[in-house]
Amino acid sequence: MKLSKSQIETFNRDGFLFLPELFSEAEINILKAELPKIFSMDREEIERDESSEEIRGAFAMHEYSTAFAALLRHPRLLEPAHQILGSDVYCHQYKIITKQAFGHLDFPWHQDFASWHAHDGMPEPKAMNYAVFLDDVNEFNGPIAFIPGSHQQGELSSIPEALPGITPLYTMSVDTIKALAEENGIVSPKGAAGSAVFFHSCMAHTSAPNISPWPRNIVYLTCNRTDNYIRSPTRPHYYASRTFEPIRALPDNCLSKWGHDQLPAH
Repeated sequence: MKLSKSQIETFNRDGFLFLPELFSEAEINILKAELPKIFSMDREEIERDESSEEIRGAFAMHEYSTAFAALLRHPRLLEPAHQILGSDVYCHQYKIITKQAFGHLDFPWHQDFASWHAHDGMPEPKAMNYAVFLDDVNEFNGPIAFIPGSHQQGELSSIPEALPGITPLYTMSVDTIKALAEENGIVSPKGAAGSAVFFHSCMAHTSAPNISPWPRNIVYLTCNRTDNYIRSPTRPHYYASRTFEPIRALPDNCLSKWGHDQLPAH
C-alpha cells in the first residue's frame, strides 16, 4: 500500500496520519484471538503491574505469536514506513499496550525519541511508530492524544520519570505542554478497530486511564531506519532490539493466510 502525496504532506505537517479501518474486522479478529493466550503467558515480555497484577502490555510478540509476526511484516504498514522514512527499516520495539476496562494505566506527556536516545543510543529521530487499534477507540477508553506539529521542534527538554513496571519514561513539563498546546491544540484520533495511526518519533503525546467498561488494546511497532540503528542499548532486547536486519514485507493477505500457521522464511 502506498500513501498519496497529500497523505505524506499531512504526516510531515502534523506529525501523524490517521487511516480509518486499514484492516478488516476478520483480520483484527485473528489478532484479537491471540490476546488471551499472550496475556496468560509467564514470560518476561508480558508486563503486569506489581501491586494489582493488571496487565499493562506485551513486548516482542513476533517471537511467540505467528499472527503478530505476520502483522509486523504487513505491507499496509511497512510500505508507508518506507515512504515516510525513505529507507529500509528494522523493528526497534514491538508491543501491545492494553488498557483494561476501568484500569489505571496512563502515560504522561512525552516524546518517544527522548527515551530511545537516552536509554538505547538512537542517534537521530529517524524512526516512527505505527499504532493499530484492536478495539474501537473512543473518548472514554484511553485514546492517544497528540499536539499536532510538535514534532517540528525536534527533541524538547524532558526528565526521566519512574513509572510502574517499565523503564523510566522521559516526560515533558507542564509549561512545555502548555506552550505547545496553546499554539497547536490537542487532537485525539478515534475510530473503529482496524484503524491505524502513523506518528513521528518527536510527536508530543499522552494517554489517560481507561474510565470505561470497554477494553482498549493497541499494537505499536517502532520502525527505525537501518542506518540509524541504536548504538548503546541499556534495556532488554524486547524493549530495544539488537537485530537490525530490514523487515521484508509479506503478501497483503498474510494475516488470513499465515495468521495461525508457520510463516514463510524471510
